[in-house]
Amino acid sequence: MTGSTLEWHPGSSDALLLLGHATGFCKEIWRPVVAELRKQGIDAAALAWDARGHGSSVPLDSPVTWWTFGRDLLDLIDELSPTAPVVGVGHSMGGAATVMAELIRPGLLAGMVLIEPVIIPRYLRSSREHPLATMAAKRRPTFPSREAAASSYRSKPLFSRWHEDAFSGYLEGGLVPHADGVVLACLPEAESAVFAASTETGLFERLDELTPPIRLLISDYPGELEAVMNALEGRLPNAETSFLLGQSHMVVMERPDLVAAEIADFIRDPGVGVISCASSGSSL
Repeated sequence: MTGSTLEWHPGSSDALLLLGHATGFCKEIWRPVVAELRKQGIDAAALAWDARGHGSSVPLDSPVTWWTFGRDLLDLIDELSPTAPVVGVGHSMGGAATVMAELIRPGLLAGMVLIEPVIIPRYLRSSREHPLATMAAKRRPTFPSREAAASSYRSKPLFSRWHEDAFSGYLEGGLVPHADGVVLACLPEAESAVFAASTETGLFERLDELTPPIRLLISDYPGELEAVMNALEGRLPNAETSFLLGQSHMVVMERPDLVAAEIADFIRDPGVGVISCASSGSSL
């Protein structure tokens, strides 16, 4: 990954938090979560990354496979060579990629915070076209300006509850200059292809291989993922589940304070041992 695909939030060497976004979004949406972590006394360094086909990253390979995202995350950690414990924090697709990186190289991560990760069991896969893939393919790709995009998005239920800093971050990283104004960094056809590939990972059937401690966050309103979340609850080894009452699948962007509180509680847990096991003199 190049520097433009990463957003570094400097901090202490107690731990390194790697922040993975959901399908269709970008690294900048994590800014208010990091800001809330700082308010809550967590000053660990954090690094948000753009997945392929998103934000400032390279285009997707064809055919799309989600395991590429996991391998990219593993490569990123290898490039960083951190000496502090690494905690993977992933939302939706970013959560699945985090799990994949750990499965590719067991022991890679000191812990994981997974916010409604898209990990679909074989029995829930369907021969029908993925409904989110169909919807994504119909998204409007271009706008005359970021201001026009903001006006259009604010009227849509998907964005109506977003934290202002997450919304402005998406407008910055999720749109890029174009001859007609700005265009989605994750083009509709790319987003559709990612959604369509989400059912073919085989990831659910390998969850028993995971050994790091895990905090699983599930909202009251996961939408299309309700059956997946029901299947996932209790399936992850070494996992504690937190239910985010009154929240939706967009909780990272809507309530960064709640997400930050869960991350803070997780890495402070003596049973997880992330902060306590870090050497006070280490550096990233």
